Amino acid sequence: MDFRYTDDQDQFRTALRDFLQQACPPARVREIAAAGGHDPNLWRRMCGELELPGLHVSDRYGGSGATLSETAIAFEELGRALTPAPLLGTVAVIEALLRMGSAEQRNRLLPALVRGTRIGAIAACPDITRPADTRSADAVSLTADFASGAPVLTGECSPVLHDTAADLFVLPAVTDGAAAAYLVAADAPGLAREPLPSFDPTRPVSKLTLAGTPAEPLTAPGGWNRTLDVTRVLIAAEALGGATACLQKSVEYACQRTQFGRPIGSFQAVKHACAEMMVEIEATRVAVMFAALTAGDPGQLALTAPLVKAQAADTFTLCAETALQVHGGIAFTWEHDIHLYYRRAKTTEALFGGSTHHRALLADRVGL
Repeated sequence: MDFRYTDDQDQFRTALRDFLQQACPPARVREIAAAGGHDPNLWRRMCGELELPGLHVSDRYGGSGATLSETAIAFEELGRALTPAPLLGTVAVIEALLRMGSAEQRNRLLPALVRGTRIGAIAACPDITRPADTRSADAVSLTADFASGAPVLTGECSPVLHDTAADLFVLPAVTDGAAAAYLVAADAPGLAREPLPSFDPTRPVSKLTLAGTPAEPLTAPGGWNRTLDVTRVLIAAEALGGATACLQKSVEYACQRTQFGRPIGSFQAVKHACAEMMVEIEATRVAVMFAALTAGDPGQLALTAPLVKAQAADTFTLCAETALQVHGGIAFTWEHDIHLYYRRAKTTEALFGGSTHHRALLADRVGL
């Protein structure tokens, strides 16, 4: 397999990077984070000018008809810029509809999600990453009741990413010991949102409380794991972008900062720290590329997704921690950008379960 991007993919990356440098520089990232983590104007431009939510969606639903590789490139660049935008949840909901939705649900909901006029969100708690589609009743706190015919959900669900901007949720709920995925509209009766403290100000999270809230079931079997696996690959791509930014900023600083009359980048300890970051990033880059390229094979994706999520999260954390050391005392201040990358790295590590969880999930799937 040829692990190289095409010229078109490289041009797309360059265009997106230029767009983010102009539309969402670090100062703007902080402004959006302070205002709640969502900028409707930036989101409209991301969807209208770049068509990011529908990159790997068929043109039948208004998508670009590209592949998951293009979507992974987009997430890598958004992670590199720490862009506060609800793209992860929206793409996860799109993937859930593609894998588990009925034809009627896809035709009704996908075009608006692809255009960005509707925003999706998905629960990111570890409970929903258990290795089987059927989970025990105590693994999910939401329950589904079909007594009146149509399902209604009751319970709590957290954390939900970027929920304050979302119009549509995909949530897991249990009936008779078996869990399934459900669509819930943000304006459905009985649904309440409670913002939670977020360690990463660029990625707000909330808790949903449902009390007899109407929902639509997503009935296709086997799609929940694939939805989560695609989401894991995209999180890994985002983490790769963040790690790359940490290395770039560290090298730039090491070339500018002088100590004892020399740039600190000339000191062996700093050289070794940056070299270790580069080695881990390049290994992660290959893993992310392979996971995105082979995502069309469900069997292969089931193995690569938990592996690459764990590897990328560990790499991002390593690079963020090393960048803090390279930058010295200034990096520990709230005002420095590296502080934001460290916070994103630590929250990325916990999304959908930590690295230990994902390596255990991989072991389960290979039968170890």
